[in-house]
Amino acid sequence: MIVNREAAMDTDLESCVQFHGHLCPGVVYGYRVAKEAIRRLEIDRSADEEVVAVCENDSCAVDGLQVLLGTSAGKGNLIVKDYGKNVYTVFSRKTGKAIRFSRTRAYTYKGPHPDEFAALEKAVSDKTATPEQLKRQKYIKAMDLATQPIDDIFTIQETPWVEIPFAPLAPSVPCAICGEMTMATKMVRETSACIPCSEKMTS
Repeated sequence: MIVNREAAMDTDLESCVQFHGHLCPGVVYGYRVAKEAIRRLEIDRSADEEVVAVCENDSCAVDGLQVLLGTSAGKGNLIVKDYGKNVYTVFSRKTGKAIRFSRTRAYTYKGPHPDEFAALEKAVSDKTATPEQLKRQKYIKAMDLATQPIDDIFTIQETPWVEIPFAPLAPSVPCAICGEMTMATKMVRETSACIPCSEKMTS
């Protein structure tokens, strides 16, 4: 159990933290997006591919979406486009609606420890922060993000629904080079080889 002296985490945030391994601002971003998407789209956790999340980064936030929305790479309803942007789009196949969350402004601390946070931020920026200070800075920022109004964190807009294909199914066939079973649609046609073997042949 995570002990929190400043604010009690709800069970959903605790679940995200337990899955991710630690509390940090990134996982809180994912938690906030998921909670708001659930509320606005009136969705439940996705047992199959009812909900799709498109993440424009590969940050800690992705884990919050996995836990609360039931999106995962294995099911094919978690799509990561690593643009390095703090942007997330959540689709509901049931309603045909989609909501895009984007950070369009710099983070501003609004919690109860402004002086301490400013000092920690300076230490982090100057690269003089100790491991304890780094941990404290992440903790304070994460708890602040967990309680700020969602509209102060993200610009939230309905976006046109673009149909996301269901996860493709295809038989596996042996690679002509290594013999390892490979999804047929992933084979390089010209060589009848898997991608790694084909790359070795052309390098």
